[in-house]
Amino acid sequence: MAQREVRRQQILDRARDVFAKKGYHAAKIDDVVAAAGVARGTFYLYFHDKRSIFEELVSRFFQRIAIAVSRIDTEQALEPQINANVSAILEVFLSDPGMAKIILTDAIGLDVEFDRRLLAFYADIEAFLTGSLEEGQQLGIVQPGDKRVMAHFLLGGLKEVLLQLTRAPVPVDRGAVVRDMYAILARGVLRELPRVRKSAPKKKAR
Repeated sequence: MAQREVRRQQILDRARDVFAKKGYHAAKIDDVVAAAGVARGTFYLYFHDKRSIFEELVSRFFQRIAIAVSRIDTEQALEPQINANVSAILEVFLSDPGMAKIILTDAIGLDVEFDRRLLAFYADIEAFLTGSLEEGQQLGIVQPGDKRVMAHFLLGGLKEVLLQLTRAPVPVDRGAVVRDMYAILARGVLRELPRVRKSAPKKKAR
């Protein structure tokens, strides 16, 4: 990695720490440059203002989430696929608690334009969930019901679980969390795949 990119990443990392500790509105550029150990002029070589560095941090984190999640293949067993996606999302959030706090508690309310972009991101996730639920209903593996209501429930529940886990004072048993979340899905959203009845073997003619 070139020296310029190393310095840019250094500023991004320290800005994340400052925003997570103080919140976006209370944080100042002077706090960021002090944490990064660079001059104020150096900061402006890489970022226009505090808002631009905040937006890049959020955008990069969203990209990590999008890359982590795989589309469900309904031709394969559901449980391992769903568990793998839940595990991947947990890894993204728990491996970066600073950004998790920023996304889950600090990002909304920045201003009208940023809120619009943030809500658009969540709308994309909701649309993905709604489409997946509709496909699942057609295949008989998702319970009947309003797909949008179920999508809201899943998205809201996942955000709250992630928020509480990132605040947990003790290490999280990720395997137990994944199992519990799948159990909730299995009881309330998913249906057992219809089993194909095996026909009785034909008797040989004598």
